[in-house]
Amino acid sequence: RWVLIVPLGSHPVARYLGSVDYRYNNFFQDLAWKDLFNKLEAQSAAQDTPDIVSRITQYIAGANCAHQLPIAEAMLTYKQKSPDEESSQKFIPFVGVSTSLLGCDSDDAAPSGSSVLSSTPPSTSPAAKEASPTPPSSPSVSGGLSSPSQGVGAELMGLQVDYWTAAPPADRKREVEKKDLPATKNTLKCTFRSLQVSRLPGSGEAVATPAMSMTVVTKEKNKKVMFLPKKAKDKDVESKSQCIEGISRLICTAKHQQNMLRVLIDGVEWNDVKFFQLAAQWSSHVKHFPICIFGHSKSAC
Repeated sequence: RWVLIVPLGSHPVARYLGSVDYRYNNFFQDLAWKDLFNKLEAQSAAQDTPDIVSRITQYIAGANCAHQLPIAEAMLTYKQKSPDEESSQKFIPFVGVSTSLLGCDSDDAAPSGSSVLSSTPPSTSPAAKEASPTPPSSPSVSGGLSSPSQGVGAELMGLQVDYWTAAPPADRKREVEKKDLPATKNTLKCTFRSLQVSRLPGSGEAVATPAMSMTVVTKEKNKKVMFLPKKAKDKDVESKSQCIEGISRLICTAKHQQNMLRVLIDGVEWNDVKFFQLAAQWSSHVKHFPICIFGHSKSAC
């Protein structure tokens, strides 16, 4: 069995599939297809839109290659609803779509805005057409993918991110008979603008790596500069972006315990999360999620 993915506009999974399958890229990643969903108000003539039925029909009829995407796992821990209750947890498989974190500074957070206690994701808009999150029996993926709206991109939150990176290949080949060396733990503790973790392979890479990659944007404040005869002032806050690869496990917590996190997993938003943990491999006998494509040149189907 496999799944047919028809993207509703631009989406990380669709972009990756287009990078390994040129026919899929021509069908669902050209400008006309993206504009059909991203710029509906700008369309003036029917002839300017791609033949949706024809493209989907050809995809269904011609795609016969199962491309295996690795399944990662997210564990979300929720705030208890009452002092007598323990924190609840949810285990959610996902197939490489970037996991995004959104939040705000504790100083700016509204006291009542983050106190709404809900362990279920809110309903999404009809335009998004996202499927509701699935139980651990199957990955959290919808038949039609659309890129989620993340709202304001300048939200800030103090976080601590602990992540473990796999040993380098040289160390693994040094002594084959012995067990692999333990992963190295690293910690980022600062103010974040965004945090995204992806299980997708690199663009154009048909074979997946056994680890995740993380892209973070952190807030940096420049040193004070003296403007005579005025007092010293801080320069505008700047952002620093970095990408870290080879991550096997990750734990993210808020700097202040009263702050709840908002997490996007495969386009589904989860609120009131105390902390979350990501693992590169889903803890199940199912390790891959087959997606049907036309074919690719780097490996046989």
